[in-house]
Amino acid sequence: MTYPSYTYAVKDLFTGSSLGNLHTFARLDEQTNLKGLWSAGDNQYYVGEWIVEIAVDGMVLEPQTTSFFPESQLTDLVLNNVAARKFFFIPFAIHGSTEMTAAEMRAAVYVIGLTNTSKSPVEVTVRHKLTFPALATDRFTKQPTPDQTDKKVSIVRNGNNFDITTVGNPAEVRVFRSSETVSSCKITETTLQIEYSYRLDPRTSEDKSFVLHISPEGVVATLSEGLKDVTELLERSRREYRQLLSRTFIFTPDSMINRGIQWSKVNTVRVQHQYRIGEGFTNDPPQDIVVIRDLGWYILGSDYLTPGFSEGLLQLCEKYAFHEGGKLTEYLHADEERPTRHDYGLNINDDTPLYIYALFHHGITSPKREFLRSAFGNMKRASDWIASQMQDGLVRCHADGTNVWGICGWRNIIDDYNLTGAVTEVNAECYYALARTADVARSIGEPEEARHYSELADQMKKAINTTLVSARTGLYLLNLSNDGVAHHDVTGDLIFPVMFDVAEGERREKIVNRLLSDEFSTQYGTRTVSPKEKNYDPDFGCQLVGGLWLNLTAWIAYCARREQPDKLVEGMRTIYRLCEIDKPREFVNVVPGEFPERLHGETFVSRGMAMSPWLPPTYLWLGVEGLLGVKPGLGDLEITPIIPAGWRWVAVRDLLYRGNRITAFLYDGTLYSTERVTSEYPVRAGVLLQASSDNDSILVIGMMVDSEALFLVASDGEGEANLVLEYNNLRTERHVRLAVGEAVLLRFPYMSQPDEVLPIATAQR
Repeated sequence: MTYPSYTYAVKDLFTGSSLGNLHTFARLDEQTNLKGLWSAGDNQYYVGEWIVEIAVDGMVLEPQTTSFFPESQLTDLVLNNVAARKFFFIPFAIHGSTEMTAAEMRAAVYVIGLTNTSKSPVEVTVRHKLTFPALATDRFTKQPTPDQTDKKVSIVRNGNNFDITTVGNPAEVRVFRSSETVSSCKITETTLQIEYSYRLDPRTSEDKSFVLHISPEGVVATLSEGLKDVTELLERSRREYRQLLSRTFIFTPDSMINRGIQWSKVNTVRVQHQYRIGEGFTNDPPQDIVVIRDLGWYILGSDYLTPGFSEGLLQLCEKYAFHEGGKLTEYLHADEERPTRHDYGLNINDDTPLYIYALFHHGITSPKREFLRSAFGNMKRASDWIASQMQDGLVRCHADGTNVWGICGWRNIIDDYNLTGAVTEVNAECYYALARTADVARSIGEPEEARHYSELADQMKKAINTTLVSARTGLYLLNLSNDGVAHHDVTGDLIFPVMFDVAEGERREKIVNRLLSDEFSTQYGTRTVSPKEKNYDPDFGCQLVGGLWLNLTAWIAYCARREQPDKLVEGMRTIYRLCEIDKPREFVNVVPGEFPERLHGETFVSRGMAMSPWLPPTYLWLGVEGLLGVKPGLGDLEITPIIPAGWRWVAVRDLLYRGNRITAFLYDGTLYSTERVTSEYPVRAGVLLQASSDNDSILVIGMMVDSEALFLVASDGEGEANLVLEYNNLRTERHVRLAVGEAVLLRFPYMSQPDEVLPIATAQR
C-alpha cells in the first residue's frame, strides 16, 4: 500500500494543508509556514503564525516545491549549492489508539534539514518568528474572532527554551523547545523572534528540530528524552496513518478513485476532536460548533473507518442535542460545559431525521450488537417529534424568517431566502427515518411500535407522492409554502426523494437523468440550482443557488449507481478531480489531497473551505455503499459491486463491519469473500491466505475457497511485481506483469506443489 503524497511547485499553489488530530488543528501556507495552531480542549488559538526563514551567507533561500503527506507538509528550498527542507508535522494517533498521549499530540514540530553540496563551508541562519494571538489570513476562508486576535502573552526565556503564557489566562501555556543554541532573540507582548546560526561544512547534511508544546491545563508535559524523540514521534504518526489507511482498503482499476478513497480517510480523521464535552467534529474548523445535520452525513463514512468515534458523536448528541419533545437542535458549542441548543426557532428541519438515519446506520454496522436496541429509544424519541409535526401526512416548518431562520433544508445559508412549509427534501428524509424506526422496532420485538411507525411512514410517502408532486414539471415541488403556494423550482434537492426511497419508477428515472444532464452537470460537479431558474446565480448564497457543492455530486452518483454505473464512477472522478489539479492556484482554495467544499458554478473557483470536513467521509461512503455495493441491514450483509461495463474486477480488504474485517473481491462475475454474504453475483466464501507484493500499485489477495487456493493479482497502473504466496503450508514466489487496470486470478489445486499451477485467467479493468 503506497503511502499517499503529492509534490507541487510552490508557484502553482495558493495555500497549504489543514492538519489535525484529536487535540490540535494546524493550518499551513504553501511554503510550509504555520498559519494558526488551535486546541480542541479549550477552543483557543495558541499560535497565530510561525514563519521560518533560512538564509545562506546572508541570502534567503527560495522555496521550490512543496510536498503533502497525511501527517505533514514539506517545502524544499535551494540557493546555489545549499538545499534546505522545511518539514512540519503534528503528531497523530487514531481514535481509540493507545499509541500516543494527549500531551504528545498537543505539539507542533519543525524539522529543518540542511545540505551543503559545495566544496566550501557556508554560514546558515534559521530565523523563526512566532506570533501568538491569532491572525487573519487570506490563505483560508475561516478567520479568527476578535477574542482570539486581541490576546497578549508573557514570554520567559529559560536558556534555549521559551515559556509563553497568555496574559490573564495562566492555564493557556506554550513551550518552545530546541536543543540548538540561540544566537539572538527579540520578545514583544505578542511575538517571539529567534535566530540560530550554523557553520555547515562542505558535503554535509544536518537536521535541526524545533517543537512547540501547548497545554490548556497550565502544564506542558515534555516528550520522553526530550527532542531525541522527534524522529520516533514522526514514525509513530506514520504507523498510525498506515494502519488507518489499511482499513476498508478499496482497490479498483481506476487509480484516481483509489487515491481519492485513501485521502478521504486522511481528511476524515483530521477533523476528529476531543472537546470539553466529548468527541465531535465541526463543519468549519477550527472551532467547537457541532452541527447535527453534518454529523449525520459524517457518520455514514466514519462507520467504516472509525466506528468508535461515530459512537462518541452519537453519545454527544444524546446528552446535549435533544430539545424537549424529541427535536434535534441545529448546532451546539462543544466547548460549553452545558451547551446551549441553537435551533434558529425552527420547529422541524433536516437535523432530526438525519440523526435517526445516523443512529440506524451505526446500529447496523456497529461492532456492538446491542447498540441498536439501546439506540431505539432515541430513534423513537426523535420520530415522535416528527409525528407531532405532521399535518395531512406531511411535516411542515412554520418559520417565516430568511437564511438560517427560514430555511429548513441543507441549503440553509442563503440571504433573503425562505424555504419552509412542506419541503420535499425534509419530508423525504422524515419518511426514511420513520421507516427505519419501524424496522428497528420490528427487529427488537416491538410489533406495535413497528406498526405505528410503519403506518406513519406510509402516510408520509403517499402524501409526498400526491401533494408534493409538481403538475408543471412532473417531478416534485421544491416546497408547498405555508400560504399554500406551490414552488416548482428545479434544484439539486430533487435527489432527496430518490435517495430516501420515495420516488419510484418513471419519476425516479426522470429525476436522475435531469440531474445528470448538461443542465446541471459540469466537469467539476453538479449545480445546486438549474441555470434555467429565475433565481439562478453561480456565486450567490454560498453557491447554493447555482454553484457547486460536491456532496450533491456524491448523492446523485449514488442514486444513479444501478441504472448507470458509469455515472457513479464518473461522479467519483469528478469529485476528486480538483484535489489533484495541475495548478491549484488557479482555483484558489484548493490543496492537493484535500476535498474543497464549494465552487463557483461557472468559473469553478473554490469559494469555500480548502478542506471540507464532511465531504471526505461522504466520499468513503460512496466508495463502500456505492461502488462496492455494500448494503448494510438488520439481516445478512449484501455486497453487490456496482461497476461499469468496462470493469471486470474490484476488491476490498479489511472492510470494517460489525467488528469484523471482511476481505472480498469481484472477479469475472463471481464474488469471493471471507464472510458469508448475499449478493446478486454468485458467491464463493473462503479463508484468507497470506500473500504479498513488492509493488504497492499491484494488489494481491489470497483465499482458500473449497479445494482451491485462489490469488487475485490486480493493478491500477502498468507495472510488474514479485509475489509471495502461502497456502497448504507451502510458500511460493511468482513474477507478474500487468497492464493498467488488469487483473489475474492464480489458481492452485488443494495440496498441489508450487509449480502445479492452473492456467492464469486474465481480466482487463
